[in-house]
Amino acid sequence: MPKYIDVLTIEQALIKAGNGHQFQRRALIIIGLQYMIAGMLHIAMTELFFHQQQYKCLSEDLNYMNCTEGAFCEQYKTRENKVSLVDHSDLGSLIKYFLMVCGDKIQIFILVTSYYIGGSMGSLYYGEQMEIRQGRYTVMIETLLMMGFVCCISMLSPSAYILSVALFAINFFSRGFFNSSMILFFEISSENLQKFGPALLLTCYGIGEVISPRLIEMFNLNWQYSMLLLFGLPAVLFSVLIKFMQESPRILVIRRKFEEARLAINYIASVNEREMPENWILEDEVRIQELKDKMKNLLLQDEIHEQAKGYNFSSIFRYKSIRIRMFCLLYLYSIVVLGQFQTAKEIERFSRLERHHTYLLLSLVSTAGYLISGYASLNYLRKEVIKAILILGAIFHFLIAALPLLILNKTANDLITFYDKLVYTFIMMVLVMCRLTLSFAYGFINVYALEIFPTSLRHYGFCGLTFLTEFLFIFQDSYVIFCHAFGLNSSIGMFALLLLGLLTLQKLRETQDLPLKENVDEMQDELINNIFSA
Repeated sequence: MPKYIDVLTIEQALIKAGNGHQFQRRALIIIGLQYMIAGMLHIAMTELFFHQQQYKCLSEDLNYMNCTEGAFCEQYKTRENKVSLVDHSDLGSLIKYFLMVCGDKIQIFILVTSYYIGGSMGSLYYGEQMEIRQGRYTVMIETLLMMGFVCCISMLSPSAYILSVALFAINFFSRGFFNSSMILFFEISSENLQKFGPALLLTCYGIGEVISPRLIEMFNLNWQYSMLLLFGLPAVLFSVLIKFMQESPRILVIRRKFEEARLAINYIASVNEREMPENWILEDEVRIQELKDKMKNLLLQDEIHEQAKGYNFSSIFRYKSIRIRMFCLLYLYSIVVLGQFQTAKEIERFSRLERHHTYLLLSLVSTAGYLISGYASLNYLRKEVIKAILILGAIFHFLIAALPLLILNKTANDLITFYDKLVYTFIMMVLVMCRLTLSFAYGFINVYALEIFPTSLRHYGFCGLTFLTEFLFIFQDSYVIFCHAFGLNSSIGMFALLLLGLLTLQKLRETQDLPLKENVDEMQDELINNIFSA
């Protein structure tokens, strides 16, 4: 038996194993590349493949000319060569392939809705799977491999309805990967990289949104080749690279797999070329062994076995210390996502740029917001930043609602007077700043959510947040369309929702520079039941 044994907490062990060194950089590259692919897929699924920019009709001299959707549908009903009309129109690749125009446009709604429902269901299912399989690593490999496989075979879909099933599965698996990979990267890091890592991954996601339209346009890829070459095959290849990563040592400690946790930390240290103490042990292991000895003496039991506590989604609401924070974060997370979507639609509405330039603007602004959120996560108090975000976002939305009323010439296609041009320019500046603020908020709240949940429930809390946001995506477009149809400004509602978010800050705790919690506060009262069974 060694004379001296170093007893380390999980945080101390990860620091000694190296943080921000080769292992973490390798993990960031592997996961970041897939996040970039995810951004490419998302912009393609939500914008590029389904855009309905301009319809073309045949004139009397049989030349194609721009026309309204109504005129297009009148001609579409009577002409035999329907495909030619669709092909000459500036429509998304999927719309052209499945002829989803006029009376068949309901298929677009089915496809997009299936995609978002798949994401929400995937968040729930794989949140539970991370508990059942007692980790994040195996979930990552499975979900990425399955997502890539389904992307590849989806190109064979003979109908839009079969493709809707494929899109459900794609987002089902992709959401499982995103949640498990972000949590894993967060838990294998420490100190600054832990705070900055989620922002870097979201920045990779934003870069994917920026380059996807360029790649599809440059190589003239339709939806089938995009699914195979841009999304499917890269995902399958990256699932192999994940073999070079390790399970989260934090979750292994929670599951009482101390030997596996030490092996994982030693592997991280070896890759980072750092030396761990010759003989070391985890503090939790010592504490449990001491409690075992006490229980043996107290109860005179010959055999006492370790047993990790079992959880499910209801565990988030079982403990008061987590329940209130979960409700507050659900509210903050949802209004930030709603605000991002609503602001994007307002930019599309006011922008006089071409469609692809508008998408580029949105993607660049979002990427900048994600990157800035990483800097804020390193340096500023969480609650103070969120408070500033909510106030600033509310001000921007109020201006977005009020400023259009100041435009004098509301009927002309072009703004004529200098005054109207000035107001229009100011509106676009406010919209861009609002988009930047809310993208910043999304990246920052992701870090805060990962910090505020303990390791034992982090996967449930984080997956619960993403479930709600994916579910809200189903109704966001309908909300904006409803507002515009009745002449309402969708920004007024966001103004009120953002101000109400200030009330949630009273129930949230500050996490800046505090060590991560491994268990909920109430676990101390359940310690014996959680660890021992006869």
